[in-house]
Amino acid sequence: MIRLFKHISLFVILLAFMVSAISCKDENDVPTVVQPSNTGVFTDPRDGEQYPWVEYNGTQWMTENYRYEINSYADCRNYIEDRDWVDYAAEQHATRNRAKYGMYYTLEGALRACPEGWRLPTDEDWQKLEMAMGMSSADVSRFEWRGNIAQTMVSTKDQTTYTNFLLGGIVTYHVYTNLRNGSLYKGAWGYYWTNSTDKNKNGTFYIYRKFAYNRKEIFRQSMEPQNQLLSVRYCRDTPR
Repeated sequence: MIRLFKHISLFVILLAFMVSAISCKDENDVPTVVQPSNTGVFTDPRDGEQYPWVEYNGTQWMTENYRYEINSYADCRNYIEDRDWVDYAAEQHATRNRAKYGMYYTLEGALRACPEGWRLPTDEDWQKLEMAMGMSSADVSRFEWRGNIAQTMVSTKDQTTYTNFLLGGIVTYHVYTNLRNGSLYKGAWGYYWTNSTDKNKNGTFYIYRKFAYNRKEIFRQSMEPQNQLLSVRYCRDTPR
């Protein structure tokens, strides 16, 4: 009887330890929401569109995907749903998604659309933001999936975050496909340009960020910019 009591006691202690360990892990896996040090609104003088911004680590980030339309069909696209597609000219009329998802830009288009006083973020800008959100210095410079802070940065139908990064997908064109203006992976993934090249690859590859609806990590990788249209956020240093 005493031996049975000892076994039961040991089992209870082990079970309590396991529950405690799992609880600690869950707490560590839930990123801390980081409030911005300042907020404001920028109005683009070219078209009157307004963009809220938040400030982290001395940098102000827009919290909406940019939607300024440059005069270049090749470098700037709307997301057009199948029900809106009638002919090639439909691009000029189907703008129902622009208010939320903004425009999709090539790298060149993103640089041309940038308003005065702002910039297309560099990879360093992204890393500063990620560290402000809680990513470790060991993770921030790695490629592929890293960190566990995406939930503090991505807004979905179930949650809103301060930075409000959206899962707008990617518009890509290849000579072997007949893709029009539809965004691949809209609602599942979100792709954002940086203005930094990947020094580890031969050729011209630009680093980008990708968020996924089911991942806590943020994807950091590079691609050749030709025929790729991604979402864009601009940032600027805090005025002194």
